[in-house]
Amino acid sequence: MKKLTLLTLCLLTLPCFAQNQPDSLRITLPQAIEIALNESPTMRIAGRTIETKKYYKKEQIVNLFPNVTGAASYQRTLQKQKMVMDFMGQNMEIEVGTFNNMVLSANLTLPIIAPALWNVIKLTSMDIELAVEQARASKIVLVNNVKKAYYRVLLMQESYNALMENYKNIEDNAKFITDKYNQGLVSEFEKLRADVQVQNAKPSINAAFNAIGISQIALKIHMGVDVNEALIFTGELKDFELEMEMAKLPEMSSLSLESNTNLKQMDMTIQLLERSRKAVLSGAYPMLALAGSYQYMTMGNDIPFNQFNWFPYSVLGISLQIPIVSWATTTYKTKQIKNDIQNMNDRRLDVERQFQLAISSNLSNIDKALADFESGTESVNMATRAFSIAQKQYEVGMTTWLDLNTAELALLRSQLLYYQSIYDYLVAQAELEYVLGK
Repeated sequence: MKKLTLLTLCLLTLPCFAQNQPDSLRITLPQAIEIALNESPTMRIAGRTIETKKYYKKEQIVNLFPNVTGAASYQRTLQKQKMVMDFMGQNMEIEVGTFNNMVLSANLTLPIIAPALWNVIKLTSMDIELAVEQARASKIVLVNNVKKAYYRVLLMQESYNALMENYKNIEDNAKFITDKYNQGLVSEFEKLRADVQVQNAKPSINAAFNAIGISQIALKIHMGVDVNEALIFTGELKDFELEMEMAKLPEMSSLSLESNTNLKQMDMTIQLLERSRKAVLSGAYPMLALAGSYQYMTMGNDIPFNQFNWFPYSVLGISLQIPIVSWATTTYKTKQIKNDIQNMNDRRLDVERQFQLAISSNLSNIDKALADFESGTESVNMATRAFSIAQKQYEVGMTTWLDLNTAELALLRSQLLYYQSIYDYLVAQAELEYVLGK
C-alpha cells in the first residue's frame, strides 16, 4: 500500500516537473499581453484594414488631379459615301471620304467644382478614423481576454496546489491510521475509511490538473502562439493581495464612458451617416470641369501610310453639368439616411444604459470580492490552526477521525474560496476596465 501510494503521487506530480524543463519560456502577464498584441491575427487584420482604408482615400484624392488618356483608332472604309449634286441641270455623284482613316488623340479632364467628390473624400477620412477606433476596440478586447485567461490559469494552478496539499494531509493521516491499525489501536473500518478518502481525492486532482492544461491552451490561443509552445506562466494570486488590501471602491459618478469604444464607434457611425447625407445632396449640385483634347489624324486611299499627310486638331473647354430630375430621388435618399441616424441615436442610448448597468454590476462584484477576500483571509488562518489542532488531538486520541476529516475539508474549502475571491476581483476589475475603454 505504501509503494502504491508513493507511485500514484509521483505520477500525479510528474507533469508538474515536466512543465519546468529548461527549454520552457517563463511568461509574466505583461509579457503575455505584449506577445498577444504582436502575434494575434486579430491585430494584424485590424492593421491591414486601416491600411486598406488609407489606400481607398488616396484613390479618391487622385480623382482631383488631371486625368489624361490616350487613344488610337483606325477605320477602313469598305464603301464610300456618295453625295448627289445638281451641276448645270444634271445630277452628279461625288464620293466622300477616304478608304483609310487614322486618329491619334490625347484627352484631358480636370474637375474644378465637384461637391460630390469632395464629400466622398471627407467620408473616406472619417472611415479611416472609424477603422482606427475599431482597431483600438480589438486591442481592448484582446487585452481583456488575455488578462482573464491568465487569471484563470493562476486560479487553476492555485486550486491544484491546494488539492495537492490536501491530498498530502489525507495521505499522511492514512499512513498514521495504517500504523495504528498494524499496532491494533484502531479498527479495520477506520483504516478503510482513510484509504477510501485517499482514493476519492485522486479524481479531483486529475480534474484540476487537466483544467490547468485547458486554461493554458486557451491563453495561448488568445496570445496567438502555438498551443504546443513550451511556456510557463509565472505568478500567483497571492501577488495581488497587497493590491486588494489597498483597493478602494470608486464612486460610480466618477466613472465616465467617454472612452468606451462601442459608444465612440456609434458616434462615428452617426457622423458618417451625416456626411453620407451631405454626399447624397451634393450629387444633385452642378459640377464644373475642364476638358481638353488634342488629335492627330490622317486620311488616304492608298498604302503605304507614311505617305499620308497628318493634321493636328486641338480643343479646350469647360463643361457644366446640372442635374435636373435627380432632386426627386435625392429627397427620398436623404429621408432614408435621416431615419438611419435617428435609429442609431436610439441604439446608442440603449447601449449606454446597458454599459451603465455593467459598471454598476462590476462595482458590485468588486465590492463582494473584497469582502470575500477579507473574510477568506481570516477563514484560512482559522482553518489552518483548527486543522493543526485537530491533527494533534487525533494523534493522541482526543478526537475522532470524523472531526479530523471535517477540519481537512474546512481548510480546503477556505483555501479555494480565498483564491476564488482574488480571481473574482481581478476579473471584475478587468471587465470594468473594458467597459471604461481602458
